Amino acid sequence: MSGQQESSHRVATSISVAHSLSGAITPLNTARDPDHTAAIRDVVDAFRNLHASVARFVLMLEDVLGDARSLEATSGQTLGELLSSLYDHARALGFVRIDDLRFAIETARSAEQQRDLVFQVTPGSGTEGLQRVARGFQKLDATFVGLCVEHVLEQHYRDRANANANANANADASV
Repeated sequence: MSGQQESSHRVATSISVAHSLSGAITPLNTARDPDHTAAIRDVVDAFRNLHASVARFVLMLEDVLGDARSLEATSGQTLGELLSSLYDHARALGFVRIDDLRFAIETARSAEQQRDLVFQVTPGSGTEGLQRVARGFQKLDATFVGLCVEHVLEQHYRDRANANANANANADASV
């Protein structure tokens, strides 16, 4: 009986340790090829930024739809899941540049496989290939951020125009 308790205590301890692990990746052998190590870091950072930008875009659209979550709620979702949610929410809201968004989403769907290039030792996974992947992620990130900002500004403009129209209608009605 005490053996079972001891075993379950070890499991609980290892689980709690796993939850406190850092999310940072630290290369162990950076001396061999510092340029390659920097390129790997750039890919990982660019992918993380892309994932975070798409997650924030999804959350912003969910907020408009009245179904807001926290950023932490999206942390367990894959980029593919976030991209599907993004497209569904954008369609539901009548997103003006849906074709541009669809193209960006289709391009981003291969990002997880491209990110995994850091683990491969094959042609194309050299430093230049990794730098190309990182730049591609950065461009995609900028595209999603741009589409999101444009949507927010457009929404703000529409809300302001509606408020002005209502104010003018109320002023005309009181005269």
